[in-house]
Amino acid sequence: MNAVGRGKALVYAIFALLVGAGSYLFAVRSGTGQSAENSVLHASDYNPDAGFPLVLVTPQNLVIALVAIGIVAWILRGFVRAVWILLFSTIAIVASQLLKQHWLERASFGDLDAINTFPSGHMTVLAVLATGMIWALPAGFRGAVAVMSAVLLAIASWQLLAYSWHRPSDVLGGQALCVLAFALAAVLRPPFRARVRIPGAFASGLDRFLGAVLTLTGSALIIGGLVVVAIANAQSIDSLLLGGAQLALCGSGTLVARAAMTLGR
Repeated sequence: MNAVGRGKALVYAIFALLVGAGSYLFAVRSGTGQSAENSVLHASDYNPDAGFPLVLVTPQNLVIALVAIGIVAWILRGFVRAVWILLFSTIAIVASQLLKQHWLERASFGDLDAINTFPSGHMTVLAVLATGMIWALPAGFRGAVAVMSAVLLAIASWQLLAYSWHRPSDVLGGQALCVLAFALAAVLRPPFRARVRIPGAFASGLDRFLGAVLTLTGSALIIGGLVVVAIANAQSIDSLLLGGAQLALCGSGTLVARAAMTLGR
């Protein structure tokens, strides 16, 4: 990656850090944010039975998935690339647990028993695995996998709120942490030589087209979700507030997949 690419990756890292820190400070450390997120929780119905893809997030499946991604990356893009993906995937997942369980606290505003759930471990794991697979593939395949990853992350984001497993800030924090980790991976990445390249303008053109689709779709979902949230807040409709938050997080998950394409070149 040249200096321009590293500079762009640094911008991604700073933006992800600001999004993650901002969501924590507003939603977890303030009474106003907690009140808004409690309204979302009240509108959802707790469901302990995870559906797809949340049911797949287990320690055993995580290890299997990381090993598989590492092998694919090693075969297609070289040993250094594989090590780099696994290293920063591990950093993001471990950081998620340390932040949630040890380093960050949820401020108490009338609820003394509140525990911190920021950032979402489920979202961090799924976002990391999706990003890792995108990084493991050569041009011509990244776009298609990014689209599938965007759908996966959107479904997971929707479920985490619908099942009352997490608050919106938790999900956004997990997404931001993934982008931050891989943006730093792109900034610090050592030189490597890909083993497999898909030549021709078609491969890069397809990636650019699908990348544009993801950018437009993610942005539209975020804007639409925020509009719904504004209407719900004005009319005090908690169910509509939940739907708006879900739409916005589906959009941010889509942009996570898009960021992975850019950072993984």
